[in-house]
Amino acid sequence: MADDASVVTHSDQQRVPETLGLRLRYALAALVFFLGYRLFGLRRAVIRDNLVRSFPQFTAAERSRVRVDFVRRQSELLAELDYSRALTADELRRRVRVADPQGVLAASDRIVLVAGHQCNFEWLLLRMSLEMGPAMVCVYKQMKANWAENYFREIRSKFGAVLLPSTQIRQQLRSIRSARAFGLVADQVPRTSPERHWTRFLHQDTAFFMGPERMARLLRARTVYLSMRRTGRGLYEVVIEPLTAVGERLADGEATERYARALERDINADPAGWWWSHKRWKKLKEEGARG
Repeated sequence: MADDASVVTHSDQQRVPETLGLRLRYALAALVFFLGYRLFGLRRAVIRDNLVRSFPQFTAAERSRVRVDFVRRQSELLAELDYSRALTADELRRRVRVADPQGVLAASDRIVLVAGHQCNFEWLLLRMSLEMGPAMVCVYKQMKANWAENYFREIRSKFGAVLLPSTQIRQQLRSIRSARAFGLVADQVPRTSPERHWTRFLHQDTAFFMGPERMARLLRARTVYLSMRRTGRGLYEVVIEPLTAVGERLADGEATERYARALERDINADPAGWWWSHKRWKKLKEEGARG
């Protein structure tokens, strides 16, 4: 349940100072991304191709500005991710403001929280952990490298969230029925899932993973979207938006469609905030669409 500490005004956020550790990380990450993106051209073609297909209405200069801003924001994300190890609960509350106009967190019904790779999704997980603690189970994709898996697990579980590898959902279903919330970043390419929802997303046919919708239906839970926006460097706001109502019966794919529309809205409002270096459209509709 949300507490009074979660209510942080925009003026309070603007007064949050950057610690020396955070400033040093910003500087180091900016150097790393300059070498990777600007000097060696890491993922440059992927980023440009994604932006061209997603924003055909933009001029070349406008897409270039988005690309430059995206690279800068990604360097900030790297710095903030590593700073998570030193981040206190109080500082996180001041850096990530939570707005819950419909009182979702204060209610008692079960919820499936869905987000996208928009802004700092790692701090989003940590911030929601402060609100729900071990009552929230976060489903994630395991890393292949052991050092990376251990690094991310240490950060993501810092404030009490329970981490569940996506490959173990079926095996752990009975043991997690007592959880109140399940969190997923749901805009990945559905490579292995046989169930996909196809829709027009950013001007192109796009397959969406239907796991959150299936989980919500199985657990009789509401689907809730976490809309995150950047208000300044190292400062964010999260608005909690219910996508489905308690007991609402929807057609197959409708909840996923609502999620796609909410995410598309946020990307259009802040194009540089999404993860453009990801090969989101590798899977084509001709490979077998559900409809």
